[in-house]
Amino acid sequence: MIQFIKYKNIFFALTTIALLASVAAIAVYKLKPSIDFTGGSILELQYNGNLPTQQAVKDAIKDLNLKDVSMYTVGSNEISLRTENLTQNVHAKLLADLNKTGDFQEKSFEAIGPTVGTEIKNRTIMLVVVSLLAMLVYIAIAFRNVPGPVSSWKYGIASFIVLSHDVLVTLGVLAVLGYFWGVQITIPVITALLTVIGYAINNVIVVYDRLRENLTRDRKAEFGEIANRAVNQTLSRQINTSVATLLPVFAIYFLAGETLKYFALALILGVVAGTYSSIFLSSQILVVWMGLDGKKQSQNKAK
Repeated sequence: MIQFIKYKNIFFALTTIALLASVAAIAVYKLKPSIDFTGGSILELQYNGNLPTQQAVKDAIKDLNLKDVSMYTVGSNEISLRTENLTQNVHAKLLADLNKTGDFQEKSFEAIGPTVGTEIKNRTIMLVVVSLLAMLVYIAIAFRNVPGPVSSWKYGIASFIVLSHDVLVTLGVLAVLGYFWGVQITIPVITALLTVIGYAINNVIVVYDRLRENLTRDRKAEFGEIANRAVNQTLSRQINTSVATLLPVFAIYFLAGETLKYFALALILGVVAGTYSSIFLSSQILVVWMGLDGKKQSQNKAK
């Protein structure tokens, strides 16, 4: 049996390093929001022949000195071009320069104002926070009748810590990728983060549910021993589920268009972080917390 609880301090040290690195990356490099959050212009172009490469598009319009230009393929013969807010004259010049990339028709052109972008950003942040808190409450209620020395709300707070770790680590990696390779935080990426929260809580519940069963069957063993047994009993299930999830997500990343690429990337990062945290953090947090409570009770009795 693998001693996941015995070496909890090593896992906590690695987790602390990862969290500090993620927070530092977000603070230093900043997240790179897309025009969904900052405002900008979106052009939908339909080509009559082969689609141009992203580099060909950037080379064609480089004289315009536009900021944060990104291109996504839509279907087999369409591209979505996203850039800063364009005036009518710049829009016309952009279309003229794009003629170098092939024969196309402009299907649509729309602008997202900065006010709308800011509102979307604020609502997105609120949505992520509310999702995390909702999971905390759900776990606390679901495990309200769990036997043993740990109360249900501690299960909820431990789950909140685990989910926050998964989100922060994912955002930290995206901040680094955004600084060096221009990876943007888009609406699909936020959708992926919310999916990660749901996926991670599923893994945590699997561990906690087995922990609850073990506590019911064996009330004499130490809590740390029971928790370690629960992690080992669910280990193969968690790994198999994660691998089965990652295989199609990797296929999306490598085979799908640019629109879904960052969505798949965020899912890959989140699934890996979620699998790590459910195995190496979820039960360990409860064990440490119970140990701290035991020390406080001993000190109070001594007084």
